[in-house]
Amino acid sequence: MAADAYSLLNKAIEAYKSENYEMAIVYLDDAIVQDPDIPEVYFWRGKVATKDLNDEVVETAVAEFTQAINLRPNYWEAYFERGKVHLYFNRLEEAEKDFKKVRELSPEFKEACSYLAQIEIQKGNDDKALEYLNCITEGGDYKYYYNLGKILLNAKNYQSAIENFTKALEENKYLVDAYYLRSKAYEALEKYKEAIEDLKSAAILMPEEKKFFTDMANVLFKKAAKKAEEGDIRRSADLFVEGLKINYNLKIDPKYEKILEEAAVDAMEKGEYQQAVTYLEFAERVIENQYESITDYEEYYKKIQNVQSLMKQAVKGLPWKERIKKKLNDIYAK
Repeated sequence: MAADAYSLLNKAIEAYKSENYEMAIVYLDDAIVQDPDIPEVYFWRGKVATKDLNDEVVETAVAEFTQAINLRPNYWEAYFERGKVHLYFNRLEEAEKDFKKVRELSPEFKEACSYLAQIEIQKGNDDKALEYLNCITEGGDYKYYYNLGKILLNAKNYQSAIENFTKALEENKYLVDAYYLRSKAYEALEKYKEAIEDLKSAAILMPEEKKFFTDMANVLFKKAAKKAEEGDIRRSADLFVEGLKINYNLKIDPKYEKILEEAAVDAMEKGEYQQAVTYLEFAERVIENQYESITDYEEYYKKIQNVQSLMKQAVKGLPWKERIKKKLNDIYAK
């Protein structure tokens, strides 16, 4: 029975690593039936719970990690993961106890110091935070500034995080993660131009990493939303188009759905018919992206019909050769 349970556990771990969390929990549930006393099973059930978008589910991870600890009192990995959940919910005392237990059980595992430093920063104890940071790396080198930047970012001290990531990059301009994390700090401060520049730098150094491009598109969407709120419809539409070109499947917040259509109307009024066509092509794509969330097909059909009606007006304004080219592109796209 125990052998079967461990076999299921291994399958669950593989499913987890493949981000197939639903299958992972199925294997783990079956493993408990086979043997309810394996601490790793509860540990991985907790890990799966932390991946959920629902905070109530994330909270259940505490009980899973606690059961793993009950079965194995020196299970420092479970203490570490439980500490992170407590920190997520801003339960600083509980988190601190768990991270200190990790240091006691596994002093060579330095990452607990990073979280303890983060807690001290949130409590306003900067000197104590630096003591913990010094257990990770000696002060003065790029790793020191990078780690301090991470701590400050987690503590939502964004400007100080930016300053430390900048110091790290001054000493090591190839530090990809520093560009990426600094972009997160810039984004939190709504400094979207700087965030995009950092994501571009990260993408140049590591072009195979898709998250840099996805995040870049998301930042462009945020910048577009801000421009829409300011009433700059054309600039907003341009930014939405730019974001969609990077990630064609992004969904626009429903309240900004009409931006591309409004921009197309404005472009036609100014005689910019080719630009209007571009806006409307992306407007149709936005509706397609959101079709899954539209339960009323009549609503979907109405939206598409409205875009197509505007498209006919825009195409009529194109030079004859451009109209033919547009027609051919439409035929081959189907």
